[in-house]
Amino acid sequence: MKTRICFGHMQYASKGALCVAALMLTALAPAGAVESLPAYNSYQAVPFVVENGGLAADLVGYLNEKLKGKYNFTLTNLPREKLNQTLDKDANFKGVVMFLTPNFVADPDKKKYHWSPGLFNDANAVISLNTKKIEYVDPDSLKGTKFAGVGGNKYQGFEERFGKDIQRENANEELSNLRKVASGKADVTIMPMITYRYLLKQLGEQSPVRTTLYLSTKPHARFERAIFSANADTALSKEIDAVVSGAQTDPAWKKIMAKYGLE
Repeated sequence: MKTRICFGHMQYASKGALCVAALMLTALAPAGAVESLPAYNSYQAVPFVVENGGLAADLVGYLNEKLKGKYNFTLTNLPREKLNQTLDKDANFKGVVMFLTPNFVADPDKKKYHWSPGLFNDANAVISLNTKKIEYVDPDSLKGTKFAGVGGNKYQGFEERFGKDIQRENANEELSNLRKVASGKADVTIMPMITYRYLLKQLGEQSPVRTTLYLSTKPHARFERAIFSANADTALSKEIDAVVSGAQTDPAWKKIMAKYGLE
């Protein structure tokens, strides 16, 4: 029986067509394949996730456009606890994590992961009822209050006090907590300022929820949101740093920022 040779293996004549197809595919394949990687987002609230889009999706789209031909990111939304498990399992994880800050992942010295330049500034807003205003100074400011939290979220400085001198009740998302405070069912809640402002915009100027809330002059914390990746992936880190550095003067990124009320 007649034989053909393909990639060093003996193939029967009946399989010759497969050999030719394989060789053609190899010839057509690009010299440097684009690496596909996850882009993790642990924020499920607006504006990070808005219906089928949101800031997380827009950031992934921006990164893919700027890194076209080098990397392709796939948005991976997951709860913070699941993200923590992923990072704890492998410090040399593949891909990037978006929107966090070093203190949020126990990396204050920026040694555990590689951090990009900042994407934008944010803060944790402290929101109470305007007839029972809470001006935040430190965790003691919330002593004796009923706190409206989001299930699964951790609140720095308060975790050890929940169930003791601060009563915590959880909801599934931040808008429910604003309504709890506005109705007097809770005394206070904390959420990202970017989320608070976006929700106020959604509620509208005349919303009774909006008109009954008070925003503490001092936030729970101020921070800069960034992107981080594994220290071992220096090639990826270099590319991300370059994109984020250039974004600050890029009209395309400024348009995304304006879309969500960011400077």
